[in-house]
Amino acid sequence: MNKFKNVVLFGASQGIGRALALEFARTGSSLVLLSRNEKEIESLSAEISSKGSKCFSKKCDVTLLENVRDGIVFACEILDSIDLVIINSGVGGPNWMQSFSSEQFKQTFAVNTFGIAHVLECIIPVMKKQGYGTIAGITSLADVRGYGGSSSYSASKAAGSILLESARVELKKDNIRVITVRPGFVKTAMTDKNEFKMPLLMQPDKAARIIRNGIEAGRSIVQFPIPIVMATRLIKFLPNWIYDWAMNLARPKK
Repeated sequence: MNKFKNVVLFGASQGIGRALALEFARTGSSLVLLSRNEKEIESLSAEISSKGSKCFSKKCDVTLLENVRDGIVFACEILDSIDLVIINSGVGGPNWMQSFSSEQFKQTFAVNTFGIAHVLECIIPVMKKQGYGTIAGITSLADVRGYGGSSSYSASKAAGSILLESARVELKKDNIRVITVRPGFVKTAMTDKNEFKMPLLMQPDKAARIIRNGIEAGRSIVQFPIPIVMATRLIKFLPNWIYDWAMNLARPKK
């Protein structure tokens, strides 16, 4: 049985977000889809609605606080409650130190970290007023250390994971559950641009099922696949000299 009658999904236009929208629609949720890719979420909303599920969409850029606030207001006007909010908006891309761009760093944080912060600021008062709710934020297993070429992405995901953990600890007393979702490699338009091997690359629909099951099971952290989870735990505690050597070997040869 679906535990979440009404779901609001940020970053729903493609990849994991699109798969999550289809997955929750399949299990009977009513959906509000929010993304800056307006045409794509309108098309997805129409597809879901044609199959008998309630689905609505609105253009929203998570880097803009007022956009996020408008999105939440839109959802509140349509839905009688907001049971689950999923924050999936994310960007990536290499940012090597040899040609480091602070502007790219800012843009990555604007989506991956401040996007989460903006949603939290807008949804927490709503969930406190209704007396319950669940918030799930998508970060990454890349949040444990600074990987070569991934300075912007890994740092932004690490900050997002810490932010969600703080929210989880503080909001538990308000009957608001906060879940951190840490996927490994999932085949999306973003990962298609990666210049390195991606072990255990997963299709978005499979990732979406794992995420939904983890959220419905009430886990505080949903992370997968298990072999990559275990590898990141090992990597976290490697001595710096071993880690630096391994990263140098793994760097793509130009």
